Amino acid sequence: MTGILQGYSKSLAVADDIPQGQSFAPQEITGSDNQQLPETKGVNVSSLAVSWAKKYYSTIAARENQAHRQIPQSPESSNFESNRAKIVDKLTETLKVASEIAWGKVEAVLGEQIERHAIAPSLINREEIARDTRTLYGKAIDAYGDREPVFRLSVLVGKDIVRIRRKYSETDPLVLGFVTLEFQYTSKILLGCLSESERSEFAPYLKVVDDYLHIPHGEINEAAADHAPNSKALLAVQHLLQQTTQIASAVYDRASAQHQGYRSNSGYLTDRDVKISGIRDVEIFQSYLCWCVLTGSIGPVQQELFPICVMLYPKLHVSWELVQDMLLILFWEISDRLPAADVMVFLPYLRTLTEMFSSHVFEN
Repeated sequence: MTGILQGYSKSLAVADDIPQGQSFAPQEITGSDNQQLPETKGVNVSSLAVSWAKKYYSTIAARENQAHRQIPQSPESSNFESNRAKIVDKLTETLKVASEIAWGKVEAVLGEQIERHAIAPSLINREEIARDTRTLYGKAIDAYGDREPVFRLSVLVGKDIVRIRRKYSETDPLVLGFVTLEFQYTSKILLGCLSESERSEFAPYLKVVDDYLHIPHGEINEAAADHAPNSKALLAVQHLLQQTTQIASAVYDRASAQHQGYRSNSGYLTDRDVKISGIRDVEIFQSYLCWCVLTGSIGPVQQELFPICVMLYPKLHVSWELVQDMLLILFWEISDRLPAADVMVFLPYLRTLTEMFSSHVFEN
């Protein structure tokens, strides 16, 4: 993930995730009374969620002070147009080593986070994560070689991606952070071995895999199945999901204009690859918002989104101010584009989400 947002007004709030199984958050801040967010109790729960976020972040920040390490990173490049079979061969050969090279980068960036976030080391299975990366990207390469349309990829491998995503998120959601970063670095290496024209042909196949891995599609669909067709929550989610990409693009453009010259580990906000991943990050925030609305709980943010952001963003040099600005702009974009009745459905969760990522949570 790579995010963008800052305070728009003090009337919004933020929240994130508490892992299952081997928890990395202090036990006393994982109580269930801050999970449910009935609209009538928005303010109470919002304040509980913000307290939870501050305590969670303080715990991680305290561990941060115990160790400081330097980190590397980077990808590569090559050729297209003649023959799809040759491109497939090149990608297949590169994939064999790409996942291993990528894992070296993941360890360099997140290695010390295992202890800092109290993740059980046994949960970070390097071979399994690399194997799952090769399997899913291998299917994307096969689909490209078979000339399957990009939109068909979600049908061909969507269930596999949802299954793999859930396997890691249910063990400990923070492990998902290692997995998504492994996919991200592997993807860069694969694209790096292609020429510009080859890249433009193949990149959309990788994007489908990445989007399914980052966004909790399976969980959203399951939660939606519990609602009646005329449910206010379901209708609001359906309306938002129809516009998430347009909203994300608008949010990213406006946030980039506010942060000209800003640079993360991946590059400047105006760089093409940074823009693609940044827009996806805004889509991710919207998807968790939908998941919260459908479950009537801020739990999905607390159990996955917030801890993963706390682990990844500082290591990738993504500032909290940028994330705060993104959330502020997201609030206005949703307010402008959705009917008032839908906005009211999202408001308690959007408020809590924004407050959880606000500056006073990260003041230390």
